[in-house]
Amino acid sequence: MKYIVQKKEEKIYSFLLDEAGHAVEIHADSPADGPKLGDIYIGRVQKVAENIHAAFVEILPGMNGYLPFDEIAEPIYTLKGPKDQIQPGDQLVVQISKDAFGQKDVSLTTKITLRGRYVVLTSGGVGLGVSRRIPEEKRALLKDRVLSSEEFARIQKRIGRCGIVLRTNASVALAGEEDGAETICAKAVLDELAALESVMVDLKLKAPYRSAYTNLLKQPHRWLDRVTNLHTEEVEAVITDDPGIYRQILQAMRSDPAGEKGSGYPALRLYEDPQVSMEKLFSLEREMDRAVSKKVNLRSGADLVIESTEALHVIDVNSGRAKNNKHKTKEEALLEVNLEAAREACRQIRLRNLSGIILIDFINLKQASNSQRVMEELRHAASKDPVRTQVVDMTKLGLVEMTRQKIELPLTEISR
Repeated sequence: MKYIVQKKEEKIYSFLLDEAGHAVEIHADSPADGPKLGDIYIGRVQKVAENIHAAFVEILPGMNGYLPFDEIAEPIYTLKGPKDQIQPGDQLVVQISKDAFGQKDVSLTTKITLRGRYVVLTSGGVGLGVSRRIPEEKRALLKDRVLSSEEFARIQKRIGRCGIVLRTNASVALAGEEDGAETICAKAVLDELAALESVMVDLKLKAPYRSAYTNLLKQPHRWLDRVTNLHTEEVEAVITDDPGIYRQILQAMRSDPAGEKGSGYPALRLYEDPQVSMEKLFSLEREMDRAVSKKVNLRSGADLVIESTEALHVIDVNSGRAKNNKHKTKEEALLEVNLEAAREACRQIRLRNLSGIILIDFINLKQASNSQRVMEELRHAASKDPVRTQVVDMTKLGLVEMTRQKIELPLTEISR
């Protein structure tokens, strides 16, 4: 795969392209330096709404965030009222956990999370975990290679109760292919963990001496963070035609304390061909148009119609001009359409960054076993999404219910 970064119309677009040149993910980010996902502030509690089990916390003058009660764990108060419970006027450390959606404010949490390339360190968490994208049989091995129970106890003694998760990038293939084994770049992972540990300690030490609205930790620009967190086993090269973007990426790679001056990253290339633009070479405009189009054509001749509201997204499968095969029954032909639609629906969900409630209306099948095959295909395709996605069930009306974690806005909204 290739990762293309392009600056256009005051936005920075990032395209993850597969081997055939088709977009797998597209992101559009503003280079503006405002509050963003992962930023940490000292907020002031404006209101506590017991009926919805949440508090509204002002992180900047005039900018509120939504803090659910179940996201309050071992909070760091810098100013506390007489009650043990959270109350108006309290000041505490919060982190932006989700972007604003529609009329909703940004979501906040007191569970501070520091993300590195290889490791995620979370305050208030418990234990050592491994990315779910790493096969289960490899997880225990990775834990043993990276962090002993004694070392984990030492970290907890220094920064308090915490959780550590090894990300997919922590696992790299061995040079030998005979046994297909995997190992850890243990030194790089431990160096990064030590750096994150220091940041957490520094944050907890300085927070009590800062006033409300202080930005304790600012994350890198979203587009740059995506580049430095690419999975090296998937992406062969990062390409941009903008010298300024090239320099920023190169500097970020070289300054990574766990990256040994940029090693371990995909190759970085500056596109400089004056004859053919990068946009034309990789058909970026075509890929963007397809990603925001309401209709998606399938190879079988059928199509998907994708529509969104503020509450949910609906994907309708239409047989359309699906070709009839005289050697197959109608049931078999419709099953093939649904199987193709299941795979493409998951691809489109990731490509368009759809989240929340998603309904898919497949073509009705007579045999329950065939409907089950479609559900199995859908679950398999959804499991490949790096964002947490769940296929819930099929309703009596034949609608399939899915949910996908809300983190960022859909592509159609952020590309406007």
